[in-house]
Amino acid sequence: MDSIKLAYFPYRLNFKYPFRIAHTERTGTDNVYILLSQGENKAWGETVFVPYYSETLATFQQLTQGLLLPNNTDDIATFIVGLKSRFPDSYFCIGGLDIALHNLRTSVTGQTIAQQYGLSREVKETSYTLGIASDEEMEQKFNDRPDMHYYKLKVNQEEIGRIVNTFERLTSKPFTIDANQGFTDRKLALEWSYKLADLGVEYLEQPFHKEDVESHLWLKKQSPIPIIADESFQNYADLEKVVKYFDGINLKVMKCGGISEGVAALQRAKEMELKSIIGCMSESSVVSNAAKQISSLADWVDLDGPLLLTNDLFAEDRSVEELMERLK
Repeated sequence: MDSIKLAYFPYRLNFKYPFRIAHTERTGTDNVYILLSQGENKAWGETVFVPYYSETLATFQQLTQGLLLPNNTDDIATFIVGLKSRFPDSYFCIGGLDIALHNLRTSVTGQTIAQQYGLSREVKETSYTLGIASDEEMEQKFNDRPDMHYYKLKVNQEEIGRIVNTFERLTSKPFTIDANQGFTDRKLALEWSYKLADLGVEYLEQPFHKEDVESHLWLKKQSPIPIIADESFQNYADLEKVVKYFDGINLKVMKCGGISEGVAALQRAKEMELKSIIGCMSESSVVSNAAKQISSLADWVDLDGPLLLTNDLFAEDRSVEELMERLK
């Protein structure tokens, strides 16, 4: 059997608009596309390097230098677990390899990722994110995609009132709220949880700092809507902690290191009666398409990353040769 070969291509994903959340603003994300080849079979993976996480292209190069890939894709999970034990601070990079291996398995076997795990290929609508912005820019962003089923509003405690009022002026469509650690005032967060419940909002995501679990527990006990962990939840190992302080998790395949752990974490979350979102970190269609394959395990889907980009090369059907040429 032919060995699996790896090539990679650094790239820069550009946003349509500056993306602002409670603690940062950026105009794009550096990433690397991974191409695995085995005989005639080829498949892509993707790793993004979000600036408030520690991994970079150098991390990826260190991980893959001299890396011995498996001879086949029969047991991806065991290979990935071994990598995580050797490189415990490289989950994003490992996640990109995990996705590439799953896509290669699809190429070899003809089985989709959903079929590999015996999952339903249920299609769920994704939310569409509106980052913190002026009223005028928020209206422009909404008018770019007025067709979306529902929206996710990024907020902080200072601007949540303005942002919600502006959105309600624009549309009567449903929305959710993601504070990205933007609250410090417990009572204000509780007041807003009741206001949001009255507006039909289904959850409030990560209101307080990721280490402030006591504030999240206090709010969880009193809030009429679920309190969801995002920054406080990284991977499977965090579930036992998170279940004490939150009602649910936002699972991102980059943060948990790929599809194999993502499936395990979502299944375990369901057993623990935790609500779940499958989310994204502004990746392109490579990660988004893989994550959609396991989205039937989640209660909500937030995989709008490709919709926020100007240069998603994988949004259209292109040959490997054309993609490699464009990535040079």
